[in-house]
Amino acid sequence: MNACGIALSPFSGMPIRDFVQLAREAEDAGLSGVFVPEANNDALMCCHAIAAATRRITIGTWIVNIYLRQPTLCAAGAAMVQEASDGRFILGLGVSHRPALQALGIEMGNARDKLRSYVASVRTTLSGEPIPGFGLRFRKPAKPIPIYFAALAMETAQLGGEIADGLMLYLCPPERMRRSIAAARDHAVRHGRKPADLAITMGLPVFLHDDRGRAIQAARRGLSFYAALPFYNRLLAKSGFETEAARVLEAAAQRDATAMAAALTEPMIDAMALLGPASRCVERLAEYRAAGAETPIIVPNPVGEDYAACVRKLLRVFANA
Repeated sequence: MNACGIALSPFSGMPIRDFVQLAREAEDAGLSGVFVPEANNDALMCCHAIAAATRRITIGTWIVNIYLRQPTLCAAGAAMVQEASDGRFILGLGVSHRPALQALGIEMGNARDKLRSYVASVRTTLSGEPIPGFGLRFRKPAKPIPIYFAALAMETAQLGGEIADGLMLYLCPPERMRRSIAAARDHAVRHGRKPADLAITMGLPVFLHDDRGRAIQAARRGLSFYAALPFYNRLLAKSGFETEAARVLEAAAQRDATAMAAALTEPMIDAMALLGPASRCVERLAEYRAAGAETPIIVPNPVGEDYAACVRKLLRVFANA
């Protein structure tokens, strides 16, 4: 069976027990992984809760923000999840977004340099070796913890090829994804690694509805926020949607949410999301697989329904996709 994961969002507002129940249902449906984003939640704590309630499914953070956790603390939490899951955990790391960090009073600095040094600290902690300047050592996990990078920029994909175990890509057309994978794996070879050493996941927002027009409208509302963030905006511009990316920024500067949504054209939405009837969504998933997505991660987005109902609908559609 092909690997296919699902991202479950605890910031949908549901109680944690209901969130964990959806993870159990994803496992029962036969999906290969459940991945937890982080915004107004602690992704490591959510993964720990899922680990205690499941037996087979891979569990991953998607992603944790490196600016919000001292690396030794992050490593210690990851080790706990790895032990609770009996080796099923993936630590997904990312640098968040400059506006979000500025709102918290955090200076991003050079994000890739920060990511490189952060990973080195995490791996030192997980190695069981003494922590420099700290005088203590942590227990080494019985099973290694893979570290994946959220990689929107080509340069971050290349850094992933150098030092990460996998990439977590999101919001890009298959051709852009293919170029990111090629850049990362070429960099892996340059640093004496095998291309297969780098696993590839691809996050795919899904707006599933038999009425394609309704799906498109939901996608405009759901994706316009991302399109206004600097990293994603540059990604979309470099994916061939320069005009749309510029219009989103113009609307965001005016705080006009309606204009932001309207700036997302149908070709742009169709290029970076799965939308419309189930048959079309499954067909698009296959396109991403053919372009190199080893583990597609479907991202539920309700279209006229509550979040739990949306997740359960997607589990039925993608369980055997």
